[in-house]
Amino acid sequence: MSNAPRPFEALTDYVSGGMSEQDAAGFEEELFAAAAAGSADDAAFVDRVYLITQYLAPRGGLDIGSSRKRVEQLLAAGLKVQVIDPELAAVMQMPPIDPDTEIVVTHFRLDLRGFDSVDVIVATPDGTELKTFREINWDPEDGSVYAVCEAPLARISAQAGRIISTVIGTRAGQKEIIARFESFTTPAP
Repeated sequence: MSNAPRPFEALTDYVSGGMSEQDAAGFEEELFAAAAAGSADDAAFVDRVYLITQYLAPRGGLDIGSSRKRVEQLLAAGLKVQVIDPELAAVMQMPPIDPDTEIVVTHFRLDLRGFDSVDVIVATPDGTELKTFREINWDPEDGSVYAVCEAPLARISAQAGRIISTVIGTRAGQKEIIARFESFTTPAP
């Protein structure tokens, strides 16, 4: 069995800077060779992903879980950040997203310290999974999660209606449900 990374793993390593310079140069050469052989769509896709990543990374758009310090950096950068800080409950009604908001940050006051990894599964009330956020980050100070989202995506998510979020932690190889809650966003006036 080959130890070569799968295409999307290689793309992730390339875009995130996780590849050595030598491997990145080789990856680029493979893309150019593929484009010359008629796979220009693949090269164009990688180029678009790279451009999107360059836009999202400094804005926190790639933060799958973040910290208060990172939120303060976003605020200091002059971005229009709306911080939502709900009381954790079985059902949470989120406020509408302000029209001029660029970044939405939702602060979930959980204490995830001591877990090896944490995933969040987002589903509809009937159990249809919408998205799984794998190995999210949390604030090292208090273990809480600052979920950072571009406002247009947050607005689309708000239109989904009620969603169920299940937070699953792994500690010493054992999985456990940390929290499960339902949330919905109040429609904008």
